[in-house]
Parts: sequence; structure tokens; C-alpha cells
Amino acid sequence: MMKKKEWSYRKSLTKVATVLVVFMALTSAGMTARVSASTQTICDVMPEICGTPDPGGIQHGSGDDSGWLYDTERREQILLDMPRTTSGTPEHPVVAVDRKRVQGDVPAWLNPATGRTLVPIRFVAEAMGAKVTWTPDKPNEVLIERDALTIHFIIGDDKATVNGQVVRLDQPSILKDDRTLVPLRFIAEAFGAKVDWVGANGPDDPRVPRDWPGKYQIWIWSPWGYWGNYSLGERYEAGNWNLRR
Repeated sequence: MMKKKEWSYRKSLTKVATVLVVFMALTSAGMTARVSASTQTICDVMPEICGTPDPGGIQHGSGDDSGWLYDTERREQILLDMPRTTSGTPEHPVVAVDRKRVQGDVPAWLNPATGRTLVPIRFVAEAMGAKVTWTPDKPNEVLIERDALTIHFIIGDDKATVNGQVVRLDQPSILKDDRTLVPLRFIAEAFGAKVDWVGANGPDDPRVPRDWPGKYQIWIWSPWGYWGNYSLGERYEAGNWNLRR
């Protein structure tokens, strides 16, 4: 993939160089109108290689103001981000881990009996870079590992061990449609993540404006994420959502 990207950059720069040589030749021959250097950009000469804003509010390109390099891989990764306009339902909120929407065959579920939100452990844990293991001889036991973090619990139990320490769950893990669901609060605390809840009236963080476009969302921010575990409120105070519109 890296070789392909470098080739595409080299190809783009070759095109740019060719166009500039032709443009300079035409200018010196008096065949084009002279434009000052302060107003002429490479995007004016060869607009097809420059980034253009799309409806999602994402700026395509290399990240600088030149627009020279069109990083397709980076654009595709950004398009995986969950837009702020995405909405779930009171029973099944949508979930995003480090901006990426977590989608599995079983959605997050608000248990009406306990008032607790449960999330599918496999999809959420793997989205946070962890490995989830079930052993054939102990199908009710779940092992989650990431670097120095080890989590072990038995489905249906109201406790788990995190790096050897016993912790209580605010409701037992359950098996729903052959998928293991655990309380969101437990998995967030075990991973040291921050969580933002967006309900019918906007985010629960009072620092975030009430006119938030989406409803019934869960945003999980891992401590090792690119933005350093910034919550929605912290992003708003920093003046940069770094989220899709």
C-alpha cells in the first residue's frame, strides 16, 4: 500500500511539473494573460489534483494549503468516521469508538429493566485494538487482551477481573442473539476510556451546544487515540471538533 501511495505522489508531481513547464512556456511567449504569483496557485493550473470540500465537511488533500497531494487512503479512512448527524433510537443508540462507528449484527441495547446500556463486547473491544478470545472448553468465559491490559469475565456474572483485580459490574453481562453484551460503563472504565452520551436533548456534557444534530449516540474515546482521549466538551473548548458534519 505504501509503495502504491508513493507512486501516486510521484505521478502527481510529474504531472504538475509538466503543466508548469507548459504554462511558463506559454506565458513567456505572450500566449496567456500574466497573473501575479500571489494569486496563481497550482490548483488554478491543475485543479483535478487539488482537494475539494465534500458535503461531509472533509477537506481532501495532503492537509496543507497547497492541495498538491491527494491522499486517497486518508480520505477513505476519514469517511469511516461517524457523522454528527447520525441518530440511533432510545433502545438502540449508535456507537462510535475514536470517531469510527461500531456496527455489528447486534446493536447496543438499553436494558429497560436496569436502565443500563450494554454494548457488544467483541466489536467495541476490537475497535479499541484489543483481542477477544473464547475457549471451546469454557464457552461462557471471555478473555480480552491489549498490551498490558487483561480482562476476564464469565457471561452472566456481575463481576470481572481486570489485571487480576476483581471489579463489580453495574449489571451482569448477558448473551443476546448469540452475542456477548457488557455494560458500557464497565468496558469504558476497564479501558480507561472517556464516554459521551447524546440523548434526545443533545450531549450530556453541558459544555457542548444543545443544537447537536444527532440523537441517541455514544462516543467512546480511548486513551491511546489520535486526539489523546478528548471528550466532546474538551473538543468544543479546544475549538476543533475534528468530527464529520
